[in-house]
Amino acid sequence: MAGLSDSVYNVLKALAELYNKTGTPVKSRDIANVLGIHEGYVRNMLSILKSMGLVISKAGPHGGYIPTPKAADVLSRQTFSIPIVAGANVIGYALDVTLIGLLSERPYASVRVVGDLSEFVNREVKIGPLPSGVVVIGKLARADLESLIEITSIVSIPRTSAKNIMTPNPIVAKPSDPLGNYIRLFIERRYRGIPVIDESRRPIGLLTASKVMEAVASCRLDAKVGDYMMPNPPTVHEEEDIHEVIRLMVTSGIGRVLVVDSEDRLVGIITRTDVLLRIASLEQLV
Repeated sequence: MAGLSDSVYNVLKALAELYNKTGTPVKSRDIANVLGIHEGYVRNMLSILKSMGLVISKAGPHGGYIPTPKAADVLSRQTFSIPIVAGANVIGYALDVTLIGLLSERPYASVRVVGDLSEFVNREVKIGPLPSGVVVIGKLARADLESLIEITSIVSIPRTSAKNIMTPNPIVAKPSDPLGNYIRLFIERRYRGIPVIDESRRPIGLLTASKVMEAVASCRLDAKVGDYMMPNPPTVHEEEDIHEVIRLMVTSGIGRVLVVDSEDRLVGIITRTDVLLRIASLEQLV
């Protein structure tokens, strides 16, 4: 059985407790204050929860997030979902993963699924990383609430913290900086993303190569970084496990994660290449 993804579970639990106490939609900053973590990181987790149907959002000045009835079921069973990936896309989530006949010639994984996988039957899928530190790879043999995967390989991911694989002290930008100051970095040094920070060195955005090229194509060389940055970038704390880094990359669809310290200040960046260089076997996951 798949265990608990602590980071996302803690956000869901805090949300449920705050909602039960107040009976009103909960702001992401209130969850961040309760858990003592960066609000941008909380929003990342809430985005994952929303995609799974475990929370809904309410717009407006009195809006926020509300847990769904399905969330109560997840919390009561203390299990949580693991992404299921086909190609580069998350196609569903696994609540429970049971390995069957692992030492036989045809091992299988029985998976309780959130999402419709029917169009991916007979195609390769990946599940994980599981809390045990493995990713299951195989062909989807049956797609329903209890799906079946014919296992072709299992990749083990050794545990290590984000700070051990990050690139420390990355080049950063401020939202008020001229965008033109960074074009050469993207072109000549082939940067794919530059963190954008506030005056306290807290990450507030990510300037990506695609956005810079969009500005160049539009002849917007006089634009500011803040005009083209991606807000609320994927963020992890430096002591977070590599499994959470990979999970966040998969669920967000972004190949880089910003790393912050206990005071939510930027201390590093992790790219998909950093992960691959650290663990060669992860080439199968990209």
